[in-house]
Amino acid sequence: NVATQTSQFISEAIGTLGRRTRGEQKDKDIWITDRASPSLYPDYYRTAFHYQTDGWMSKKSADVYETSTETLFLGRQDSMQRTSLPALVAQSKKLAGDERPMKVLEVAAGTGRFMTFVRDSLPLDTEYAAVDLSPYYLDAARANDEYWRKSRREEENRNGGNMGRDDIKPARLIQAQAENLPFEDEIFDAVVCVYLYHELPRDVRAKVSAEMARVLRQDGTLVFTDSIQLGDRPALDEGLARFEGMNEPYYMDYCADDLPAHFEKVGLE
Repeated sequence: NVATQTSQFISEAIGTLGRRTRGEQKDKDIWITDRASPSLYPDYYRTAFHYQTDGWMSKKSADVYETSTETLFLGRQDSMQRTSLPALVAQSKKLAGDERPMKVLEVAAGTGRFMTFVRDSLPLDTEYAAVDLSPYYLDAARANDEYWRKSRREEENRNGGNMGRDDIKPARLIQAQAENLPFEDEIFDAVVCVYLYHELPRDVRAKVSAEMARVLRQDGTLVFTDSIQLGDRPALDEGLARFEGMNEPYYMDYCADDLPAHFEKVGLE
């Protein structure tokens, strides 16, 4: 409920601001510190991004992520993410005559909030897969997907439909690295990636680009959305460096990276 969410947000915000103010190494560390722990979590991932509690590796940060980002971006987070929707809808219209359902992959799905926007915009028989490294955020994505499916069924039935519990399939939620996707070649009609690249080292961006190209069908669409870069809006260039102060260790390298080159090298246009 709203009261619980507000209390959780305030508690996490106080902790986040305290860690950011101190900026010590202990404030950037997360609980996965032992090098003997599974290699599923790469070194670049083992930091408290945004000075959140244990970065992406805690239920506490997952529970308040949506509220936190909407607050940070002054209520514009959802609208920024929705800029990815028109290309996905256009791809679905291209496939309208096919007998098989559209297949979509979301890379780094986080809490799954954007996933519900996508699923709400595409045909209801769309087969949706989503990967993320955090089990805590995947659990939030599962809850968001379940809530969306229930709400959409109720809406369809109010409008004269007769949908049962299993008529809208749940999304496939998979814990995996974006640079090592557990899928066969050329099986998705669309791959979408929102706000991931600025949190990756440059060499990993190249690997993720190659993986997304590998699993995308020849006639498929890649939808990529992320932060602006240096020179996109020169008046904002000076302010971009402030994001690095929020424990975004790869952000300024991202801002200077040649993103089109990553995609061109793997055959995407």
